Amino acid sequence: MALDQLYQQLILEHNRNPRNFGRLENPTHTARGQDALCGDDILIELKVVNDQIEQARFSGQSCAITRASASLLTDWLTGRTTAEVGPTFDHFHTLLTDATIPDLPDLGDINQLRAVSQFPARRRNAELPWKTTLRALNR
Repeated sequence: MALDQLYQQLILEHNRNPRNFGRLENPTHTARGQDALCGDDILIELKVVNDQIEQARFSGQSCAITRASASLLTDWLTGRTTAEVGPTFDHFHTLLTDATIPDLPDLGDINQLRAVSQFPARRRNAELPWKTTLRALNR
């Protein structure tokens, strides 16, 4: 199956059935991310203990790409250290802008979002949950 077909299936699945969608009780870190151009407005909530992310959730209204990216990201975040997020976002950003770099095996299905690179105007949608998470972590 071609990358664009996998990408479309992934987006549709996570848009219909997002993982970790809803509010988190007693979060330790929160941030709101907005994109005025398309109307995305999401809230990232994290529970961090000893620099490890124990829970990650998101809520709000967003397009399918932002919602899928947030769903995949919150799955990935659980169990990670806060120090891992920034460098991994840098690699994710490069995936969206440079088709020559290899997938990062640790990202799993998130690598499929690299198909967004074919639509430069949509990169910001895929990155919004990441940037919001970094803001929540004050990075």
